[in-house]
Amino acid sequence: MRGLYLLFLAQISVQLQCDKTNIQATVGTPVTIICTYRASQYRFSKKYWCAGDSRSSCEVLMDTDGFCDAAYRTRAQIIDRVSKGVIVSIRDLKLEDTGIYWVAIDKIYADLMIRIQLTVTKEAVDKPNVWPLSSLERTCWGEPVVLRCGSTRGTNAQYTWYKVGRPNNIVLHNSPDLCLQCSNIIEDNQLFCSAYNDVSSQSSDFVTVQLLQPADKNCIYLISSKAFSSHECIRSTTPLSTSIQSTESLSTSTHPQKLESTVTVFQLTWSQNKTMSWSALPLWYECLRWVVFSAMIIILCVVHSCSKPYIFSAQDKHPKDV
Repeated sequence: MRGLYLLFLAQISVQLQCDKTNIQATVGTPVTIICTYRASQYRFSKKYWCAGDSRSSCEVLMDTDGFCDAAYRTRAQIIDRVSKGVIVSIRDLKLEDTGIYWVAIDKIYADLMIRIQLTVTKEAVDKPNVWPLSSLERTCWGEPVVLRCGSTRGTNAQYTWYKVGRPNNIVLHNSPDLCLQCSNIIEDNQLFCSAYNDVSSQSSDFVTVQLLQPADKNCIYLISSKAFSSHECIRSTTPLSTSIQSTESLSTSTHPQKLESTVTVFQLTWSQNKTMSWSALPLWYECLRWVVFSAMIIILCVVHSCSKPYIFSAQDKHPKDV
């Protein structure tokens, strides 16, 4: 009996063959199965795709005559290409698609059927990236900056921001976005983002937050990470009035080293702004202005000298007049 069954399976494998019978896929991805058959024998036979553990009782989900189950109509199809075989395509796989399926050819007495095992799992997350949603130079003026965390892969990925602590890390926010502002920055610290789902978890590169001037409003802080380009407040375009006010308020700092470095930063910024105010006009314009001014002086001198009355002396008089 067993020999007859094996002989039957061998006959089926010759008449109907599929390129894959055990499929591992992740949620949201597509799958395509190509099954070849003897076109000379089954060109006009109906081909179908059914689901179920049993050959005899599986549920037909779609066939080449145009039938398709309602749950499959927008994301699956079965096409008979004859010489190229039967092509079964399913996109946007779901966890509930996991199961046993059959590719079959309708045949009198006993259909030709090939068993397909499909397993759909969640996709693991990859290492998340971190980037700012606005210019980092805003931190030089005490303005808030939002950092975003995101993974390019992962099913139903979730995100949490942490502050590095000892002995345990501190949860800051359960969201892909983290807003940094003066009210929540009270010291230097390191941050990172964790992306996770039911399959795996990954952490981002560290983000360093350095507090230069503590304050409830208009504090000064720097954000740096190897994940994105850093900045320096010395290169910012901070207004002169803001720089002077910030320099005067540095006397309240409790860290001498930070105080000295910050005073240097704002003195340089004040010097740069002062230089810019004197050299706002281009050099060629200054030269042209002085040339025009000199030309006008010369013209005025010439006109003035030509307008004087000519005085005749006695020697210049004609003898007859004398």
